[in-house]
Amino acid sequence: MNQVIRYGSVQAIPIYNCSAHTPEEWTKRDGVSRPILGITEASLGILINICYIPILFVMLEKEHFKISCYKIMSFLAIIDMLSIVVDCIITGWLAYQGAVFCSYPTLIYFSGMSGTGLWCCTCVTALILIVNRIFDLLVPRARIFFFEGNRTFLVILGAVLYTLYYVFCNTPSLFTSKFHSWFFTPMIFEGRDMDYENVPMFFNNIGVVFVTCLLYILFCFVLGAKLKNVSTGSESRSASIQIFFQSAMICAFNLMASLIYISMNYIEVPFWLIILGQFSWQLGNSAPVFIYMKFNKTLRNGVLKNLGIKVHFCSCQFSDSSSHF
Repeated sequence: MNQVIRYGSVQAIPIYNCSAHTPEEWTKRDGVSRPILGITEASLGILINICYIPILFVMLEKEHFKISCYKIMSFLAIIDMLSIVVDCIITGWLAYQGAVFCSYPTLIYFSGMSGTGLWCCTCVTALILIVNRIFDLLVPRARIFFFEGNRTFLVILGAVLYTLYYVFCNTPSLFTSKFHSWFFTPMIFEGRDMDYENVPMFFNNIGVVFVTCLLYILFCFVLGAKLKNVSTGSESRSASIQIFFQSAMICAFNLMASLIYISMNYIEVPFWLIILGQFSWQLGNSAPVFIYMKFNKTLRNGVLKNLGIKVHFCSCQFSDSSSHF
């Protein structure tokens, strides 16, 4: 973004100049149209965002939103929905068109800038969420100090500032239908890939994502230790199993996407691995809809209740120390 401000427009930036050919010529020269895949991705993206809305409404209900983890989860849900616009809906439309960067340079540049920022925001917010849960289990005073009341919003503000750094001060990801994914390089000039290197993204994908996964493993062990004397059929043990599966699946998608994305921007990898990385990115934002409805009883019951479907509620009291993901 800082280069756009400096030069005045995307195409005025020397390393993103597409003047060698017309947009149509660039599309014909390098693009590969995938209409079925594109329509499928865009349609699923729209459907998943629609499904996310009632879940978000439940998170924002007063009895839930007063709990710090639900403040973080609702923010993460909004980020997921915005990310789906980029990684599913816009990606699907560009795939249908068979577009490359120079087909729609301004759209792809700003979409990639947004997608990069949102991905980093997803990663750091997931890290904040698991820190919140670990503090709740192991260091309640730290949870109170950092997350009590409106202090949670200050922590979320930190995630927003982290995101803005990646949006304004780093190389964006750019779509190419040739590989059906987003790369740092616009693939305009031969042998200049290192001009588009994004070292901070390497830190995010390796550092933040790995630390998050390690903390999730720690969280599951701690939770299991606290519940080892709880009877097998109890609600607490069921909650711990639900939390484990939620954690494992979300971590797996994010870890897979981060490792593949870093690899494909620095070394040549097979096409199927690039596609797997793209799908992992999409699943990292989309899967929480299904994970919450399957494993999070509080959110599932809230959605069903709001839809007018009768459900049986347990007489649990909400608190920051409840076993919510």
